[in-house]
Formats: sequence, structure tokens, C-alpha cells
Amino acid sequence: MGIGDLTEFRLAGKTLYSLGLIKGTEGNLSTFDGRVLHITRAGACLFELTTDDVVEGTLDEPPPNASSDLRIHLRLYGEPDARAVVHAHPGGSVPEGWMEGQPHGIYVHGGSLEEAVGAAIRSTRTVHAVAFEGDVVRILDQTRLPNEEHYIECRTVDEVAAAIRRLAVRGAPVLGIAAAYAMVLAARGSAAPDRGGVLLDLDAAGRSLVDTRPTAVNIRWAVDRVRARATDAEGAEGVAEAVLGEARIIEREDAQACSTMGRIGRKLIPDGANVLTHCNTGMLCTAGIGTALGVIYSAHLAGKRVHVWVDETRPVWQGARLTTWELERLAVPHTLIADAAAGSLMAAGQVDLIIVGADRIAANGDVANKIGTYPLAVLARHHGIPFYVAAPTSTVDPATLSGASIVVEERDPAEVTRPLGLAVAPGGTPAANPSFDVTPADLVTAIVTERGIVHPPYDVGLREVAGERGTA
Repeated sequence: MGIGDLTEFRLAGKTLYSLGLIKGTEGNLSTFDGRVLHITRAGACLFELTTDDVVEGTLDEPPPNASSDLRIHLRLYGEPDARAVVHAHPGGSVPEGWMEGQPHGIYVHGGSLEEAVGAAIRSTRTVHAVAFEGDVVRILDQTRLPNEEHYIECRTVDEVAAAIRRLAVRGAPVLGIAAAYAMVLAARGSAAPDRGGVLLDLDAAGRSLVDTRPTAVNIRWAVDRVRARATDAEGAEGVAEAVLGEARIIEREDAQACSTMGRIGRKLIPDGANVLTHCNTGMLCTAGIGTALGVIYSAHLAGKRVHVWVDETRPVWQGARLTTWELERLAVPHTLIADAAAGSLMAAGQVDLIIVGADRIAANGDVANKIGTYPLAVLARHHGIPFYVAAPTSTVDPATLSGASIVVEERDPAEVTRPLGLAVAPGGTPAANPSFDVTPADLVTAIVTERGIVHPPYDVGLREVAGERGTA
């Protein structure tokens, strides 16, 4: 058959089976490296593939005993960056009375089988935090989770900015994606008659978006990136098309980065590990499988039998409300703990490693992340536990030399005195509510990016991986 290693195919098949997306001989898989097509044969059981179950050919001369859906695989390889295709049968996706040759199930593609499986999971088991549909930025209101899946339809930059401010959408990578699509709204909604006027409106929109969350560098990064793309466009309509094209690329790159970080980072997680994480770093805050949670989920899919300790992450409870919601949907074993319990678990030897995300990483490796991250790093150092950060290179900010220069957002004190609307302090009690803290680089064991794992000295390693941000 010509394929030397079935690991990727077998892992993809077992994952689809374990999540109930296939059974029996349902579904099929393929990969294409630009020259050779590998595809599961008709009648193969994806969850117990043998060396005879994956056949080889080319797009022009595909193998004769390939999947009956071969033509769909071949068509999908005409899509940009398609290097793998997954066909699955989630519940309700096969019409009653279906006959061979009729449309059924779902077909998704990606840059690898792992990425395509992630896309299949997202389309069936999870939801998109942000989606651009027509002239609307559709945002899942994360303030209502886990009790209600409610979507906000934003038609103006101001509406997207308001959603960002009140944490309806949050998490560094997806904030960049939301900001990029808000810039599309600005370009399409501009009343300016010419290209120059539209660019000025984009500048104003960009400033309002950056002001919403000053600590999260991804917003400014995305705004600057789509604005730079718009500069090269011709005419007012050309500007809008260019901004939309770049926003789509940013979203696609983030999904790819998450898959790559997961595959790279899972090497750091031992078999049977108890992993502690903070805040929410999964599909709700990215276009893919997540950053830190993506690494954890990738390890879970690889059969590493992980268990996750989930910090509540007060005062907005992103861990309790969001991370547990995601892990439950993905069938990853987990236990919710009070933030204050983390140290005692480490002392008892029940934590093997900590992995968190980041909202901004300074050039020297200092990490700004959700408030409560810094104490975890200090505790990890005391107990000799690895402390890892997982973030795409878009979160690395070479212009910020150290954490001392990072502006820490101060949010409404009512989030502390009345968390989730419940009064826990006497009326009028003064409260401080810094949304982030900064963990010094010397407390960070390693930083996982889509371009590799960076070890100290971070000023050198981060410069290497972030040298050409946004072009991968």
C-alpha cells in the first residue's frame, strides 16, 4: 500500500469511534501530501485498521478499491491547505432510507488528519465561539454558559467591541479573530466614497477594538494585520474584500496552530498524568482545539489517560463554567477544584504538571495570563512541578520587552463583590479587580508554540519562533 506508519490513521479512526461519530464500517479517511493519496479502502473498520486497509494512489490515478466516497475526497483536495479528509456519521447525519451514492454524514478537511478530526469534533460535539456569516459576526455569549447556549448577532464594530468588553467573547486567539471580522464590518459599513476614506474608517475601528482589552495583544495584532492587507487593495470594494480575506486566513491559521501545538505539546505530558490548568484555553477561545486545553486534549486522544484538575478561576469562574463544560463534551476526565486548593494538591503529589495559556508573552518570556496564574507558577517552583505555557506565536509581543511594560486590565469591582450577580460582600465594600497577572520568565519551564517548544533563554527562542508572525 506504500504507507509505512499507520499511527495517524489509527488514532483518527479510534478517536472518531470513541466519540460515537462512526461505527462498524462507517466513515473513511484520506491524506494527500501533494503527490501521493492515501485513503482507506471500502469496507474498512476505521477503529481497527490493518496494513491492508489503507491504499495508495494519486489524484489522477486513485486506487480502484478506495472508499466509495472517493470522488468527494478528490474534490476536497482542491481546497486551500487540504492535506487530509475525514468522513464521519454523527447521529442524524444519515437520511432515513439512505442508499449507496447518496449524500450522507459529514466531510471535513484540514492540514492533517488530526486537524480534520478536530474539525469534525467541532462541527458535531462543540460550538464556534465566533463565526462570520453574511454581514454578521455571530458570537456565542460565554457569559451565559454553561446554562444556555445563546448567540449574539453583531452587525457593527461597536456591537463586537461591547461583546468583547463584557466577556461574551474572550480568550486571546479568538479575540483576534473577532476583531478581524469586526474590521470587515467596518469596511463594508463605511460610507466613505473612496479607498482612502474606508482606510480611515478602518483606523478608527481598530482603535476602538484595541481599547476594549488592553492586555490581550492578539486584538492589536489582528487589527494591524488586516489593516496592512487593506493598504495593498484597490478601491473601496477591494479594501473590504482584502480585509475579509485576511480575517479568514487568520481564523484558518489559528485552527492549524492549535492542532500543531497539541501535537507538539503532548510530548510533555506523561502517560497517566494529573494536569492542572487555569482559566479556559479550549475551543471557546480559539478557532481550533485550543491552546493549553488543546495540548491536554491531544494527549487524551493519543491514549495518555490524562486527568485534569480545573481551577475555578475566580472571580468570573471561567474554569468552573467553561473549561468543565468543554471537557465534559469531549469526554476528558476532570475534577473541578477551588483555586485555593491547588497548593495542597501539589503538596500531596497529585499534580504532575501545570499548563496554562497566555494573553501576552513579552520578548523576555514574561507571561501575562488570567489572574491567579502567577501564584500557580510560584507553587509549582516550590514543589518541583513543571509549569508550561501554550500559546500561538500571535500572542508573543516582541515590542514588549518585559512584563513590567504590560498594561494589566482593571475590571469592574462588582465582579469581585457580586460574582455572577450574587452578593458575597456588604454593599459598598471597596474591591480591586485586576484581570491578569504577570508570571516572570524564570518560573516558566517551557513555552509551547505552533513553531516548536521554546526553552530558556526565552529572549533568543521567542525571537526565533516569532520572527515571521502571521505568515505561517
